[in-house]
Order: sequence, then C-alpha cells, then structure tokens
Amino acid sequence: MCLSLCASCSDETRFLERFMSSLSVSSSASSGSADGCLELHPPTVVVRHGDPVSVNCTVSTDHSGMGWAAPVDDVPITRGVQFLTWRVESLRIWDIKPLCFANRPGEAQCMERLSVTVYKPPDSVSVSSVNSTDPMVEGSQYQLKCEIQNIAPVQNLTVKWYKGDTLVHEDRDCVIEDGKSDREKEPVSVSSTLLITPSRADDGAEYSCGAELDLGPEGPQPPLEEKSMPLRVTVHYKPTINPIDTLLYVRRGHSAVLNCSAKGNPPPNIVWMLKGQRLPTQDGIYTISEIDHEGNYTCRASNNLGIHEETMRVIVTGMTLL
Repeated sequence: MCLSLCASCSDETRFLERFMSSLSVSSSASSGSADGCLELHPPTVVVRHGDPVSVNCTVSTDHSGMGWAAPVDDVPITRGVQFLTWRVESLRIWDIKPLCFANRPGEAQCMERLSVTVYKPPDSVSVSSVNSTDPMVEGSQYQLKCEIQNIAPVQNLTVKWYKGDTLVHEDRDCVIEDGKSDREKEPVSVSSTLLITPSRADDGAEYSCGAELDLGPEGPQPPLEEKSMPLRVTVHYKPTINPIDTLLYVRRGHSAVLNCSAKGNPPPNIVWMLKGQRLPTQDGIYTISEIDHEGNYTCRASNNLGIHEETMRVIVTGMTLL
C-alpha cells in the first residue's frame, strides 16, 4: 500500500470510531441488518476532486435517530426527520464510502452505503518516439509512447491512439509508474506504447493519444478525454522512378528530350547514363543532341537508402515517323 493511502488511514479510523459509537441497537439485533428501509438520492455519485457533493438519505420506517457516518462532514444522529443530507463543499478524499444509517429500537439497524467515485483529469498528456528523434526508415519498427500525468481513477482509463483523426488502437492495460496498483484511487502517472512500421505513405503523418475517463452514466457525457499534441513523423525511403517510356525513336540529325522523375526521401539525385557514363542531367532532364548515338539510356535515382534504375531504348531513324 502506497504512502498516500496510509496517510488517510487516520481518517478512516476516526470514521469507524464515530460509526461504532452511533450504534444504539440491542445486542440481540446487532448482528442483523434491514434492507430497503433507506434510499439514497442519488445512489451513486461521480464528483471531480475538489468539487461539492450533496446526497439525500430518506428513511421509510419509524426510527429513533438517523445519521451519516463519513470521514468528512459526517451528520450526527438526528431524531424526528425522514431524510438527512450529506453535504461536502469541497471533496478532497479519494477513497471514501459514506454510510447512512437509521436506528430502530429492538430491530436491525438500517444501513445504506453511498458509492462515490472521485476523479481528476490528467495534468498533461504527451506523445513521443521512444527509439530516437531521427527520421524513421520505411519498413523498420518504432515505438511511440504516450505519457499521462496524475489521473484518477486509473481503473476507468482508456488510452486511445490516433493517426490523424482516425482511431487506430485502444489500450486499457497501461503501465502504472512507481509500482502502484491498478486499483489505486489516488492520481497516478501511466504510460502506453504503440508499435508502428511506417511506410512512405506515412511520411508527414501525425500521431496523437488521448486519455479517456469513462465514469459511467453518472459521469461526464460524453466521457472526458484529454488529447496530446500531435507527433509528426518523417519517414525516409528509397527512390522509386515514375513510369517512363521504354522505347523512343529519334530522327537522325534531330534532338530529343529524356525526362525522368522519382519519389524518395531524402529527395533522390537523378542522372541519365549511357554505357556506364554519366550524362549532364538537369532536374532529371537530358537533351539528346544530333551527335549522340542510339542505345540504352538509363535513368538512375539514388539517395542514402537505395538506388532505382529504369532504361529507355533510343533508336535513331533515317526518316520522319508519321
């Protein structure tokens, strides 16, 4: 049990002492209980940490006194009333189970425990790349990490991963920092990871994560969600030459233009080659002059990740082609 829970043990002890002192049933009835004689309005409370809370307890039977036993703002035994209100101006106890009771002479005590969920949105939600800050390489695997600071209760948390506006993964088994339990009521910091294998289509994609607290119908609707700022990924990939003609006829004594383009990241260097010799190429363009020979002209696109080549057969003719 963590220190923060132990710090609240004294409050719980005082609560039990006050509750035990409030019992006024006979020893013959002390082991029994009565169901259905108390009703709470509302029966379940979801409240943000530090906000006010108010619950009515109504008794439907004769009694000699009713009250609320709680570690904060308990209500002492009151006679001659049909309902009592437990009210807290600013609830700051994380794990609290107030108990409404009504004493009936010679009969079992009426008891109804209030279900209270105290929640807190996270201080921050952020996403980062675990492997490095360098550009990603197509086909390699990378791990993204979502870090959520001080959120409660963790058992109601779902981490949602987004690519752009598209939900790609949900995680309900987050890693809780500091070795705390997943049943912890107080705020904890958690993390979630997402494995991706980017392709060239992912270059420039934005990944983000959201911390969603689904607190049921009594909680905020729609469920509260805090999202991180997006992480924009850069993906490096080898070049791919855009389709070119594989055959070109050139009339003898005339010039022709060879044009080649390619996609790649980093942007590839593009050069035309003939018989293994580099030709003067400008922006992927080489102009065949009248003194050039026919043959296989090769476009080569290269960057630090690879090379792609495509070949065009140039045939010189002696007459004009229709």
